[in-house]
Amino acid sequence: MFGSYEKNSIGWQIQQLQQRLSEWWERLTIPSGQVDVPDWSLPEWLFRSVFWSIAVVLAVWVSFRLYQLLRPYLNLDWLERPQAAAQKSSSPTNLTVAEWLHRSHTLAQQGNYREACRAIYLATLQQLHDIDLIPNQPSRTDGEYLDILQAMPDPQPYEVLMQTHEQLCFSNSDVSREAFERCQHAYQAIEPRQQE
Repeated sequence: MFGSYEKNSIGWQIQQLQQRLSEWWERLTIPSGQVDVPDWSLPEWLFRSVFWSIAVVLAVWVSFRLYQLLRPYLNLDWLERPQAAAQKSSSPTNLTVAEWLHRSHTLAQQGNYREACRAIYLATLQQLHDIDLIPNQPSRTDGEYLDILQAMPDPQPYEVLMQTHEQLCFSNSDVSREAFERCQHAYQAIEPRQQE
């Protein structure tokens, strides 16, 4: 008629043993006469706070890892501009022509022809500013200087200095002693005209 079923199994016996042990433990830990067990549960706001704290930490960590992963592919010029401005403002721009030329000579003796050429370039700009030919404006480009200087009788020495400066700014190649000497000769060709 009906199928046979088990009246006793190992799983059922283990369950009965666990129940007996838990009842025995309750009798030992609860004093007689006290039936109510205190509620030891934590408040819900604590669980929510812990959850959101973990969620925020994970979100920040994932964002940081993504930033590190994608940084080479992102255009982050806007992050570097304040640093460049700080470096530019910390560079000595209020030097006289003689100080720039002295700095150029010292750097050339040390073999730093890149910075020596840059110092000659800055001496030229300072001299143009001092004689009120072209006021010094940090935002002005080499091309703008060249456009203004085209009105000069012989703009070629200026072109040498401006083009060398552009190469200094937009390449990482080493500057040779010959390039420094070209800049020095160009400045010497300009100097007598500016003092007139």
